[in-house]
Amino acid sequence: MMRSPSRPPRLAPALIAGCAVWIGCPNAHAYTAAGDRIFPATLELPQIAPSDELYLTGNTTPGRGSRTSNFSVLYDKTFTERLGVWVTGGYNWIDPRLGSQQAGWQNIDIVAQYTAIVDPAHEFLLSFGIDRQFGGVGARRAGADPVGATTPTVYFGKGLGDVALGWLKPFAVSGFAGYQLADAAARVDQITGGLAVAYSIPYREALVQSDELPAVIRATTPMVEFLGSTPSRGGSTMLTVAPGFAYAGEGWELGIEATIPATEASGDGLGVIAQLHFGLDYLFPETIGRPLLARE
Repeated sequence: MMRSPSRPPRLAPALIAGCAVWIGCPNAHAYTAAGDRIFPATLELPQIAPSDELYLTGNTTPGRGSRTSNFSVLYDKTFTERLGVWVTGGYNWIDPRLGSQQAGWQNIDIVAQYTAIVDPAHEFLLSFGIDRQFGGVGARRAGADPVGATTPTVYFGKGLGDVALGWLKPFAVSGFAGYQLADAAARVDQITGGLAVAYSIPYREALVQSDELPAVIRATTPMVEFLGSTPSRGGSTMLTVAPGFAYAGEGWELGIEATIPATEASGDGLGVIAQLHFGLDYLFPETIGRPLLARE
């Protein structure tokens, strides 16, 4: 996602590639980074900083009497290294146990996001954003809400590379909190939030202790996400737990997680979510991966 201006130039490419060796690519760019910490892309939670990225996500989730599947596309574009906008939309398929399938487009979301703090020494970043969902754009039969909503949101990421205990250093936490304000009373306001905990094997191999693990393991980051929402009045709290992993290549990352409902309102069966994303700032640094207002 965003590039950290103070990141050591040799280290980030090694981490992006998921290796514990320097690969000698001093001009390569990175995903969301603070110092030596590169935060993996989350699947359930929104990304924590603006970037030049393309995300392709598919999931399927059983519910009460039906199964919902979705495919979505998110395009994230930076204006500067700290300011960006992303646009996302998707298509839903609802398969009831009784009756015919319902399918259709979802509402469009546009998010403006600004990273206010990047602290490389403490592997910390803090961003603010405004999420605007346009109601009535998608198909109501497929779950698209006819009423729009606006969500002011705060995002954060913190790596533990600055702690004294070596076994804790590869860990990182990231998350967000927001308040969704509906356009009309027909849609209830909601408090939304989430937390992700990740253990970066690439970080461990590069900076803590190298055990000469197989290449496929060196490029993997196990993680678990917690995503929840609760209405401001009435209704029930929803909470989903999603354990899985991210596998990083050069300029791309693949993530797969199980989705486990933790409350009754969240569903009654296990689901799965998968995401492939491309770092456009890494793959196309001089064209579409470049901030629109980049300094020469």
